[in-house]
Formats: sequence, C-alpha cells, structure tokens
Amino acid sequence: MTQRPVKADKVKTLADWVSRWPKATNIGFDPETREPTIYSDTKERTKVSSIPWKREADTLTVLSQPSRFSAQAVDAATRRFGKIQETRDQMRRTGEEQLRVAESAVLDAWRTYRAAPPAERGPLRREILTAEETLAELEAAQVPTGRVGIEYGNMTGAYVPPMPYARRGISMVAGASASE
Repeated sequence: MTQRPVKADKVKTLADWVSRWPKATNIGFDPETREPTIYSDTKERTKVSSIPWKREADTLTVLSQPSRFSAQAVDAATRRFGKIQETRDQMRRTGEEQLRVAESAVLDAWRTYRAAPPAERGPLRREILTAEETLAELEAAQVPTGRVGIEYGNMTGAYVPPMPYARRGISMVAGASASE
C-alpha cells in the first residue's frame, strides 16, 4: 500500500477521513483534542483542519452528578428525562386498563372451567387458551419500542431501562441551545 498525502479540501467529513486513514501520510489525531486532523504536507506538519468530535454527555450521568456539569447540561438532561418519563407514564396508564380486562378474562375462564362438570370442560379449555393468548399478545404489544422483550414460556416480559439508550446522549457542544 503506497502512502501519500491527501488534499485537505477532499476531507470534509469523518467518513472521508476514515476512508483515507490507512493510506494518507498527512492525517492523524490531534495530540491535545484527539480529533481527526488533516496536516499540511510539509516537514513542519501544521494543522490545516480537523473534524470536531460530537461531544455528548449521558443524561443519567448528568442527573446523578449534577455538580460536575454546567447548569445548561443539567437543564437539558432534566428536560430530556422528563419527556421520557411522561411518555412512559402515558403508555402505562393506557395499557393498565387493557391488561386488567384481559387478566380478568383469563381468571373468569378458569373459574368457569373449574365450576363445570368434567364432561363439559373440553370447549371451556379452549376459552382459557384464547384468553391467555390475548393477554400475552397485549403484554407483548405494550413493550415499548427499542426495549428488550423477554419470553418466559408462554408469558412475555420486558426489561425497561430508566431511559432508552439511544435517547440518553445530550449535546455538550450546543450547550444552552440543547432542546432535549
């Protein structure tokens, strides 16, 4: 593989930088900021341009250690976490009643089955299975998007982290203008 310098105007994005990384002699990491950097093709190796890292903080880290972060970061984290909690609470309220009705249907089907004479239990068993299947489908449908669904035999559960991982980052570059 031949190494040769790359023209700075050809490297605009991190993807451009990465694609040229193994071949170009004048790109590297800035020793202070560790940002991907394009240097001049001279012996002095002066910095021509760099690609700033997207700087983020984890929402839960900011909220658990607010004294280590700026007031703007704490405010952005609080707003973001509040929105997630609000959405989760609304989903929980909506789904609770549906689950309660489905659970009651399962219990009623079992009561009817146990109260029936043995000769009449065949069709009633089918009603139990239908009610249990409906309950399992409702539980599975209420697993929030991006969360981990877990199967326990014929039951469904979910691990619901305090906040979805994809929504935990808050921009530290934007600072006060961070909207979430």
